[in-house]
Amino acid sequence: MNLNIFPQYPFIGLFIYIVIILVATVLAVKISSFLINRVTKKFEIELTFNYLLRDLVKYLIYIIAFLMILEVVGIDINALIVSVGVVGITLGFAARDVISSFVSGIFILADKTVKVGEVIEVNNIKGKVTKLGFRTTTIVTPDNLIVTIPNTVLAKNPYINYTFFDKYRIDLEVIIPFNIDITNFEKALIQRISNLNWVLIDSSAKVDVLEMNEDGIKVKISAWGENYSRIDCYRLDLANEVRKLIGEMD
Repeated sequence: MNLNIFPQYPFIGLFIYIVIILVATVLAVKISSFLINRVTKKFEIELTFNYLLRDLVKYLIYIIAFLMILEVVGIDINALIVSVGVVGITLGFAARDVISSFVSGIFILADKTVKVGEVIEVNNIKGKVTKLGFRTTTIVTPDNLIVTIPNTVLAKNPYINYTFFDKYRIDLEVIIPFNIDITNFEKALIQRISNLNWVLIDSSAKVDVLEMNEDGIKVKISAWGENYSRIDCYRLDLANEVRKLIGEMD
């Protein structure tokens, strides 16, 4: 490729070609992201696949741009490939974590056990998934911290998906005074809980006795709702109903 468009300044032509490639790369990444967003939105494809596809296309564009720059500066790509082959084992060890993260990202997408928008917990870190890429998964914690988790962590460690299903159990542990009849308390409380507008009709609230101690009888109250983001509010509703009922029966 003849880059000497300014014979008196041979490096100017080289610089211009590299700048053109870099600008074209940036534009190609932005245009591809825009098109992928439009297509996935039109066909209602989930965001998880959107992010992974955008990552794949982005890295392919970067690789192509890198190879073009090598050709522009006069580096023999074939010779480079041979050289890489000679040191391939060393590079393989150096890049094994990156490659492992890529493979893990593919399996996560295939398993569909983690999706963008769901709430997960891994290694005692809990948050909402905002991005799932080939190498990393990004979550936002309840205190608004952004945590980037390598996909290998999700592949190698057990994790909890709090929002995989459409309904969620809300538990509340309380101490009931000894002077209150547990059977009557259970019947009255279940009736009250059933009247709460968020409690699912097709689920059964219940009261389980956990233990007895010097303070009273410890019970666990359980009910089912369908909006995970309001679980704390639901638990507050349960506590308020328990407070009022204990006051009436005490």
